[in-house]
Amino acid sequence: MADVLNIIYNITDDGFYITIFFIFFVSIYKCFYKNDMKKIPFFLAIFLTNPIFSYLLSAFFSGLVITVASLIAGSDYYKRYSKLDNLQEMLVAYSITGILFLLFILLFAWRFSKHMKIKNRSLVLFVYLIFGVFMNLFFGITVPQSVSDNLVLRSALGIGFNILMIIGIILFYLLHIKNLSNLIDRPHDTDWKIFVIPPMLFILLYSSIVMTIADFLNGQAAIILQSFSILIMYLFIWTFYVIIKNINATGEAIKAKNEVKTLSVEVMEALAHTIDAKDEYTRGHSVRFAKYSRMLAAKMGMSEEDCENVYYMGLLHDIGKIGVPSSIINSPDKLTDDEYDVVKTHPCLGYDILAEIKSRPDLSIGARWHHERFDGKGYPDGRAGNDIPFFARIISVADSYDAMTSNRSYRSYMPQAIVRSEIEKNAGTQFDPEIARCMLELIDDDTDYALHE
Repeated sequence: MADVLNIIYNITDDGFYITIFFIFFVSIYKCFYKNDMKKIPFFLAIFLTNPIFSYLLSAFFSGLVITVASLIAGSDYYKRYSKLDNLQEMLVAYSITGILFLLFILLFAWRFSKHMKIKNRSLVLFVYLIFGVFMNLFFGITVPQSVSDNLVLRSALGIGFNILMIIGIILFYLLHIKNLSNLIDRPHDTDWKIFVIPPMLFILLYSSIVMTIADFLNGQAAIILQSFSILIMYLFIWTFYVIIKNINATGEAIKAKNEVKTLSVEVMEALAHTIDAKDEYTRGHSVRFAKYSRMLAAKMGMSEEDCENVYYMGLLHDIGKIGVPSSIINSPDKLTDDEYDVVKTHPCLGYDILAEIKSRPDLSIGARWHHERFDGKGYPDGRAGNDIPFFARIISVADSYDAMTSNRSYRSYMPQAIVRSEIEKNAGTQFDPEIARCMLELIDDDTDYALHE
């Protein structure tokens, strides 16, 4: 029985090495390999930065450090290191090994990500550190002296621990790697401390304190402590699975929101083009005017969200023209008073249409009040000064600017100097003086006069 269990134990021991090497290799490949990378350097980098290699290096240099220290202290190496017999000596030895192992992991992960030009290095560090946790746990599991004499129990415990470690590696791959690869390929905001600090602390604490204590406890207590450490590893796997899942879900939600936003803007722009097409003299007016409104809002220091809202209002400000007969809009003759009264109904018509969009009630603001004047002589409500909604005051200035800088059937767009003079002259009467001032600054910045039809 003991011989059979010992054979199984050796098989699971070797199985751990094979599993961690293979899954580490596949994980790095699936997460970080890109089509434009050369395969041979990539695979060589994985091979040379494997956590098994890191642990062997740390063990070698740890032994070297302690040997040199022992020689300096005049003590025998085998007494001070190979046959450590007190808590302090063991704590020092394990701590040196753990610190070196962690440094090698960090160094190799950093070099790998730099060589492969991987920008999100915290996720590279995370993968390396988690595999480092597995290696640290595997080498830290020791059978206490009180159990080592019982070959059956020792082999059974070893088999159990090895199987738990192998299952942990497989679970990490199944639960994390696919989600992690999605996270790497998409723009996102991740807090590197979440992914890097917990596994780093685990390696440091386990390799020093836990391993030292486990070696000085009796059999049952040591087994409980090591089992608890493996439980923490499983909690790590589940916790990071939830974190990565949530980040991916948030990213998907943001992506979906952006897609909806893009679609909404495209629909509004298409609708704006449809509205402008009704008037053969103002084709493209709404989109140009909306852009000018957004530029003016930005010049006034408004938030990005407010600038976008002004843009959307600008796109749909003339939607009320749908209700105005084309014969009036495209009349080649001067409009009669009755015809002009019909045209003046388009702000209210537009307001009524856009007010039906309950999710964006602000869109109707630009439609209703873009023809109001700062001195109260505008229409449809004759509002004046600050009684006119602020966004509508911005739109009013941009609307007049586009009208002057667009081609008409009876004239080409006006020279920039005349446009500037008109806005300056009407500041405080037709336009809000502060908004007019910002429009003048935009005109002065446009040295090549690019802002015209």
